[in-house]
Amino acid sequence: MSAPSSSRPASPDSASADKPYLTYKLDLIKTLATKAADQRYEKAVGMRVRELRVLRLIHALPGVAASELGQRLVLEKTLMSKYLADLEQRGLIQRSLDPQDNRVHRLFLTPAGQEVWQTCEQIGRELEQQMFQELDEADWEQLNLLLDRLHDSLLHWQASTRPASRRPAARSRIRPQLKAV
Repeated sequence: MSAPSSSRPASPDSASADKPYLTYKLDLIKTLATKAADQRYEKAVGMRVRELRVLRLIHALPGVAASELGQRLVLEKTLMSKYLADLEQRGLIQRSLDPQDNRVHRLFLTPAGQEVWQTCEQIGRELEQQMFQELDEADWEQLNLLLDRLHDSLLHWQASTRPASRRPAARSRIRPQLKAV
């Protein structure tokens, strides 16, 4: 990991104060990409990106608990429940009681869910290749490394600004999921 650059984030009184915020750029890119992807996924499998992220993470973490899924995807409990109920009603996921704790439901893809995941994986890889074709492989790898560092930096900042009384114990800390979704 390299040392922090002295040229990043500019102070409010610097000459770069008229440049767009990084958070604005990231949100704009996310919005444009998600809107385009939503159209393709809805046409192919009747799902949008937000629901698909739930399905993808269940695929990546078979047997994940709903509470952990919500934390990893940074989704409110009510929204997570809605997505899970919809996926279950469509026959894409199944819930199983945890043998050690009957209060916990473990989530798994059904064979139909596996098929939808596979279809969406192909669509997603094609979409990323088409949408970001201006980036060569080296740029793509560098961008992913930088995004991982931004993610880690944000999590570190959040932990440092949270009052000590609200910080989770180290063993119970579940990080938001950046990979595989």
